[in-house]
Amino acid sequence: MTNDSLRRETVERLRQTVASEAYHDAQTALAEYRRLVDAAVADWPPDGPPPAELAGEASELMRWVLQMARSGRSQTSHAFDQVSTVLHYVRRDRQAPAWKSEG
Repeated sequence: MTNDSLRRETVERLRQTVASEAYHDAQTALAEYRRLVDAAVADWPPDGPPPAELAGEASELMRWVLQMARSGRSQTSHAFDQVSTVLHYVRRDRQAPAWKSEG
């Protein structure tokens, strides 16, 4: 497989893992993507035009990943707020144990 096809495959895997909130797998895919981008830049001819398409792809992907992660954090925060509100009204019949200290 060429570097371009491996990179496209890794981008798709990264998008799937982030969308499914499998962040550990996303970190692995992101490290692989970085390695592939580094290799593509290293292979770029020194007298050639700057790799604008590659830079644009990487920038767009990072913005998307950041947006998805922020959205996931926001949803989690909202869920915690809902649980906190519900737990506030839970009746607690049991009292916490109290220990006597002698001395």
